[in-house]
Amino acid sequence: MEQLLGELRAAFQAEKDAGFTINNSQDPASFKRLNDRVQLLLKSYTTSNPGGGGDWRRFALFNSTHYVRNLVEANEDFELLVLCWKAGQVSRVHNHAASHCWLAVLDGQMREIQYQRAAPPPGEEAAAAAAAPGGRATDGGGAGDPPGSTVYVEATKSVDMKIGDVGYINDHLALHSVGCYTAPQQLPPSSTGGGGRGDDDGGAHTGGDGDSGWRLEGGVTLHLYSPPIRRVKIYEDNTVSERTPGYYSKGGVRV
Repeated sequence: MEQLLGELRAAFQAEKDAGFTINNSQDPASFKRLNDRVQLLLKSYTTSNPGGGGDWRRFALFNSTHYVRNLVEANEDFELLVLCWKAGQVSRVHNHAASHCWLAVLDGQMREIQYQRAAPPPGEEAAAAAAAPGGRATDGGGAGDPPGSTVYVEATKSVDMKIGDVGYINDHLALHSVGCYTAPQQLPPSSTGGGGRGDDDGGAHTGGDGDSGWRLEGGVTLHLYSPPIRRVKIYEDNTVSERTPGYYSKGGVRV
């Protein structure tokens, strides 16, 4: 993980040293260099640290009620998080403000669903227009959707992701949700009965050299946001809300 962080810092610093601002309106040539490098680094890390054998395990805290965001590092350029999803846990549809979002699968089977705005259903056009102040964005993201506005969205793309897969999204492309759609009965059995770390199992379970003690509970993903996201918009029940993303743990320590 430390090697990955060092290489990520260097990749972002190289673009800054060249005079480029890093966000989702970045110079196209600068973004291509950065995107190619980041995707290569994330794929290399996830494929060389698969499943429960990776050094990311110390950041892998779960919660029985909802998926959780575990902070690995945050600086002025990016934040890197390990997100943990028990079987059946799914995020709400959301945007990414002005940030890039890369995600890679560390363990389990995950699914990303992308969304675009949809026309109001018949009979709802007037109500939707009245609840939507001017300035709405015309791309896939939510820059022009004020909290409380009525916005209809529809799923336009679904991608199943496995260990080593890397994805990218920003608000010019789409909104999205991410989740672990694996049913609990589809998870592999464990000889240890252990699992990831969480509020309901008290910590990581470790065994001997032949038994890592790791039991897959759903899915684990690695997310990189640049710049760090301070406010996120949620699209639920045709209504937009806004919140500050929080962390379940920092540096492997519950907050």
